[in-house]
Amino acid sequence: MGRWVKNRELDNGALTVKIPNITTANRPTGANGDIIFNTTTSTFQVFIGSQWYNMSSAAGEKTIVVDKFQGDGSTTVFGAGSGNTLDGSTAASFSTTFDSSSDVLVFVGGIAQVPETNYTVSGGQITFGSAPPGNDGTTNGHIITVVQNLQKLGQ
Repeated sequence: MGRWVKNRELDNGALTVKIPNITTANRPTGANGDIIFNTTTSTFQVFIGSQWYNMSSAAGEKTIVVDKFQGDGSTTVFGAGSGNTLDGSTAASFSTTFDSSSDVLVFVGGIAQVPETNYTVSGGQITFGSAPPGNDGTTNGHIITVVQNLQKLGQ
């Protein structure tokens, strides 16, 4: 289910993650979910579909929303009341509305999931091809992280 983050660099005693600093001219082709800091424009950018989008600008900020849920080894649908929150007390609901897998980044246990391969988006819900694992008591492999509002980037 996905792939590992490669070449990550942790600073400040693992309290921060170093984002690659790249000029506009040197940006790579990119893959969905890639994040860079563009030193030419002084903006964070994310690659979605076929192009880079600004996540920030000197003129204004975009609000990125993160929701976290937990897998149980059998549930494949999350959102609109399906699935469980981290503490298991309520049904999973998203903080924002989105209609496309290009509007979100999804991670299971910290591993990026591939849209349309590992999950689909429809009707305010995310459906996984296979159920995210349950809590094994030793790792965070059961934690599902959904980064939202990507459709607002670059606006």
